[in-house]
Amino acid sequence: MTRLLGLIAALTLVVAACGDGAAGEPTTTAGEPAETTTTAAAEETTTSAAAEPTGSLLIWADANRAPVFQEISEAFTEETGVEVNVEVKDFGEIREAVKLAGPAGEGPDLFVGAHDWTGELAADGVVAPVELGAASSDFFDVALQGFTYEGQLYAVPVATEAIAMFYNADLVAEPPATLEELRAACEGLEVENCLGVPGGGDGPDFYHNVWFITAPGGYIFAYDPESGYDTSDIGLDNEGAIEGATVIESLTEDGVMASTNYDTAKNLFLEGSQPFWVTGPWEVGTLTDSDLNWGVAKLPTIDGNTPAPFVGVQGVFLSAFSENTVIAQSFLVDFIATTETQLALYEADPRNPAMQSVLDELADNEVVQTFTLSGADGTPMPNIPAMNAVWGAAGDNILALRNGEVEPAAAMETAAAQVREALAE
Repeated sequence: MTRLLGLIAALTLVVAACGDGAAGEPTTTAGEPAETTTTAAAEETTTSAAAEPTGSLLIWADANRAPVFQEISEAFTEETGVEVNVEVKDFGEIREAVKLAGPAGEGPDLFVGAHDWTGELAADGVVAPVELGAASSDFFDVALQGFTYEGQLYAVPVATEAIAMFYNADLVAEPPATLEELRAACEGLEVENCLGVPGGGDGPDFYHNVWFITAPGGYIFAYDPESGYDTSDIGLDNEGAIEGATVIESLTEDGVMASTNYDTAKNLFLEGSQPFWVTGPWEVGTLTDSDLNWGVAKLPTIDGNTPAPFVGVQGVFLSAFSENTVIAQSFLVDFIATTETQLALYEADPRNPAMQSVLDELADNEVVQTFTLSGADGTPMPNIPAMNAVWGAAGDNILALRNGEVEPAAAMETAAAQVREALAE
């Protein structure tokens, strides 16, 4: 509320300074001191400005979240007098639309987007930094990191997304916490396909396999919170990454993890023959509609090391082309970065929370708790354009590893070499 009062005061000063010239000039009539008339005119201008602040906001949001933004916009207008318009846009089209409309002066002040847009949009001057202040303490670090580029935050997070491990509760009484326990459970079940992880067969998928690489210490690019990603420091072929690739080879050779693509891993789990399936919360609806007795657990530790899956983050960006940044910043902090709004956004589009206080409100939802905590262990998918060189190289070489076509060290060394070559072009 203090920030809102400050905003209203700022708007008052802006309007008073930019008002009609005739109203701001002292006028005198016979018998009236000029000082008295000037004071009255100033008071009239100030009163008018406080009652009718200028400026408006345009927000682009996907269809699921737009109603929430519309509701809080009405409260914002009531408190500040600032009109807010919410336009529904297809999520997949927002990034390109902003890049075209912003420079033309036709784009939004605020827009919903994904964290991996950040590097490109910031480098191109399309988005502006945001200041969360004390509100940042309630957000998960991984969510803030996702929208941070070269030491600056460019959006207010509203949701996170990461993989975890579904299990068939009729086959597994207690989900394994370690890879050793998982191996033991699979040996006792004597099933042909025990751990379903996409990224084998004919479907390269680095996203679902990166946790094997990160747990022992592998990484994509070195990261520093102040300076960001160092694309000259690639960790796909370091000792930890090769150790993680060796785990993949061992699980495959021992028959614990079959070389399955996404659809095969999914179908085997839905059929009830595969006890474990690693994927994300987007499949919760499918499982809820099924007849399976299922649960979800965090990814098992590997030799005592906690896996760090990739995390996707969604949030609200501030356009660099906005002419109302003071108003927009207040809307972001006072009306979006709140437990109430973020809980409403979760209910409108059930993705994992980006704030601890929202997760606390969902304490009885074991599925949300598990996926959110799995993400809290993770790292954001690098939000820089250089990541485009990684997906194919890493996915293809891990696919070859899972299909028994290459040794672990060769797979990771080739992947790293291909990334370096692509970035050097």
